[in-house]
Amino acid sequence: MDEDIVTLIDEETNEEVKLRLIDRFDKDDRSFSVLLTLEENDDDVQLVILEEIEDGEDILLQSLDEDQEDEIYDYYDALCEADLEEEEDSSEE
Repeated sequence: MDEDIVTLIDEETNEEVKLRLIDRFDKDDRSFSVLLTLEENDDDVQLVILEEIEDGEDILLQSLDEDQEDEIYDYYDALCEADLEEEEDSSEE
């Protein structure tokens, strides 16, 4: 079984959704997972960021609060841009 695949269950519909873990990051003493939806049609792939909540030995993934969602996605975008700039700078040397 692929360790990068996460299965979430929609609380409203009990439907299983499979996602691929592609990244993790921390902000303000909180940890977040970055996932991509796994759909048969590549046009439907979506990026999802969920907060990691430690529960004993397990890590639970929780949806972001609506008021924090834009802030967290913007922060992750800035991290990605900084990584790209760093890669470009190191490739120019």
